Amino acid sequence: MIAIPLLPDFPENSKLGFNDAERSLAQLRMKEDAHGMSDIAGADAMTTGQSLKAVFTDYKVYMMALSLTAMVISLSFNQFFPTLTRTLGYSNTVSLLLCAPPFGFATIMAFLVARHSDKVQERAFHIVVPLCFGLVGFIIAMSTEVLAARYVSLFLMSQSYSAFVVLYAWISNTFPRPAMKRGIAIAFINAFSQLGNVAGAYIFPSAWGPTYRKSYAICIACFVFCIAGVLAHRWNLARLNRKLDAQDDAGEQNVAEGVELPRGFRYVI
Repeated sequence: MIAIPLLPDFPENSKLGFNDAERSLAQLRMKEDAHGMSDIAGADAMTTGQSLKAVFTDYKVYMMALSLTAMVISLSFNQFFPTLTRTLGYSNTVSLLLCAPPFGFATIMAFLVARHSDKVQERAFHIVVPLCFGLVGFIIAMSTEVLAARYVSLFLMSQSYSAFVVLYAWISNTFPRPAMKRGIAIAFINAFSQLGNVAGAYIFPSAWGPTYRKSYAICIACFVFCIAGVLAHRWNLARLNRKLDAQDDAGEQNVAEGVELPRGFRYVI
């Protein structure tokens, strides 16, 4: 509640004391995030009510929300990571120390994957590939008793967070205009996906330990569902891009899903 009066709608009307260089940088980042389109230019294109309706009647919102929720269910292994390292047979202290390297590796991979995704302007396969490595990690963990292999599997599981980071970026790319719709879509998809954390809290019961094969099977199923959702979303955006190409060739106004877009705009897939 204290922060509400301080939060600006845009960098242009911020009262937080940005200098001109900082304000310009913030504006540039927002334009890049929305494919070079200024939020101010379209800020009044929709009222709040119209934006809410546009979000909740857009099937792409639900495709992304369900895909992210499935991913979050599988990523719930992070809540039980000390328990999983404890199954390697070491003391509590050593087990806790063993938690650090996999997530250090995950941090590095998330940075590299996200940077490369931005550089090449591609999202879907930067999500799918880390999830596939995560699937390999789950399969190794549930199918072997070799300690080294099981510890390596924890690294493979942890790097799946790269996909989580890229999928969040994809939300802004999918709903670039108007700014209010984009903001509501990000908030709704994020809030809906937290149901995955609720469900995930129950998929590693101690009764399924120490192998947790059933838990890993659930994680595998959710990752497969997420991959299917991501590929379906990519196919749909590619279809919309072909329509935009046809409109450009015909000299028509670029319109996708009822939203007017600047000439040359294409969805990031």
